[in-house]
Amino acid sequence: MSFRATRRALEEVVEKGVHPAPPEVFELRYVKASIRINGVGLELWFYMGRERDYVLIPGVYCSCRDFTLRTIINKTSSFCKHQVGLYSALARGRYVELDLSMDEAYVVVKELLDKGLSLALRRRISRGS
Repeated sequence: MSFRATRRALEEVVEKGVHPAPPEVFELRYVKASIRINGVGLELWFYMGRERDYVLIPGVYCSCRDFTLRTIINKTSSFCKHQVGLYSALARGRYVELDLSMDEAYVVVKELLDKGLSLALRRRISRGS
């Protein structure tokens, strides 16, 4: 699936209300990390699960296994549940906002991709933005 097809499918699902907002939206498990690099602002999104954390790019990518298998490899679905949840969180304004330095962002993404869970992200959230 192309990222345009994924984004279009997600927008339709959220607009039609086909998928109700998952409980994770109300548990504030989605995190918007703002990063400044040489004066340019960037955003990274994370989903903090009970057992695993994921990196998300809205409407484009999720680091979960389901997204890789069903969307990228098998092309049987346009999105994963984390993408739907992120769109629901965005629509409702139900997410945590955090400012990260480039070094902090690197550590978070590395932990997340290497270990499946980022303790640095969780520590950072507990400290606040």
